[in-house]
Amino acid sequence: MLAEELNFGRAAGRAHLSQTAFSRSIQVAEDRFGLRLFDRHTRSVRLTPAGVQLIAQARQLLAQAAELSRQVDDLAHAEGGRLAIGATLLAVDDVLLKVLPDFRRLRPRLELAVEVGHWQHMAQLLEQERIELYVGYPGPAASRPGFEVRRLPPRPASIFCRADHPLAQGGAALAGRRLAGFPWATVQMADEIGAKLRSLLKLPQQATLPLSLSCDNQSLLRQALLTSDVLLLTWRSWLKAELDEGAVVDLGLRLRLPASAMGIECAIVRLAGRSLSPAATRLVDLVVNAPAA
Repeated sequence: MLAEELNFGRAAGRAHLSQTAFSRSIQVAEDRFGLRLFDRHTRSVRLTPAGVQLIAQARQLLAQAAELSRQVDDLAHAEGGRLAIGATLLAVDDVLLKVLPDFRRLRPRLELAVEVGHWQHMAQLLEQERIELYVGYPGPAASRPGFEVRRLPPRPASIFCRADHPLAQGGAALAGRRLAGFPWATVQMADEIGAKLRSLLKLPQQATLPLSLSCDNQSLLRQALLTSDVLLLTWRSWLKAELDEGAVVDLGLRLRLPASAMGIECAIVRLAGRSLSPAATRLVDLVVNAPAA
């Protein structure tokens, strides 16, 4: 302020100090540095050559301090900074599809990085602390020590086929063993899902499931569903458009399976004992309150 005003009275006024207190603060700084910063005369104040060299860097430091203060405020209020999360395909297509538009609208200056992949890959990223949390199918990895799992309502799922599939003809109830005569497709699934399917379809637990396509590419899975006799095991929201158009049939209805029986587990997984950033906390709140259907 003194370098800008070159007048102790005006500079003291800007600093909301008395002129005596302001002059003392300048003297204390010079004594501490062992360096004269200003030449004082009866009617003028001038920066010394040393003061001229230091004032530019001092201004940079003040600007950096102000920027740091702004960033801290943004982080504290989840208005800025960077948030890195993970998501399985289930979360991308269902949970995050519902909450991210509102999240981005409320926090337009926040940089959001979303890693998408299989639950095993998400668990690895979490252990490496490359993401704060992941949303979606938790997988067996989430039961390991060091992970904290917050369960969400299961996502409605079923077994689907194209509208002109042999199993889609007629209205009679289907026996689970009939499905075993056709190839199946799904995203990569854990062993416990296979065991659950055998139980629901009343297949022997040692029976080999007719899985012909397992991948995390939804385009490939959709093409297989619509162009072949493949039966697709997936969450219902992903095929909503095809179901509404009548291009796809939900075989779960023909199997007379209760809707709750075909739900896919969904959760928020994070490292145990670690604090979430304010931005991650806001996102978790939105996910927890998002409708399941």
